[in-house]
Amino acid sequence: MIIIIEGAQGSGKTHLINSLKRNLKFADEYPPHQFKNVIFYKYKHVEYMDKLEFNDIEGDESFHYFTISNTLTILGLRDLVMSDKVFVFDRGIFSAYVWSILRKRVDADRLKKELTNLLNLDSYNNCHIIRIKSNTGMKRDHTDIFDKHANVGLENNIFDQLFNLNME
Repeated sequence: MIIIIEGAQGSGKTHLINSLKRNLKFADEYPPHQFKNVIFYKYKHVEYMDKLEFNDIEGDESFHYFTISNTLTILGLRDLVMSDKVFVFDRGIFSAYVWSILRKRVDADRLKKELTNLLNLDSYNNCHIIRIKSNTGMKRDHTDIFDKHANVGLENNIFDQLFNLNME
């Protein structure tokens, strides 16, 4: 199973996931071994961008597909060798599409169609998406290159559009 926590920058995704990690680790009512198959994952694309010197392609179509390939790889690995695991993602495919639309990396209509096609892949079976919505971004404990492009209202609007197109 895959659980993806989605939402605008500063909405509380990482806070929720960190709270879940703490609660699972210290839950008295469950033996710890029951949670050994839960994997928390946050794609470190900002770190990779710096190390690979990709910062100059952030607003480009190639960066969109760089982020999408990460998700497709993980879905493939889950299907092949990790089907007994529960993955909890801090951001996922919706965020990749929201930010590609926000940054105008690729034509928005193409991106919306592409996302719908991606979500219809068999690999997306047993994926659950939780969206955190906040009208004002929380103060984050870190900064990155995306901060200068952050716009919580616009980001929420694009999330609304993409969720409405793909609700089932």
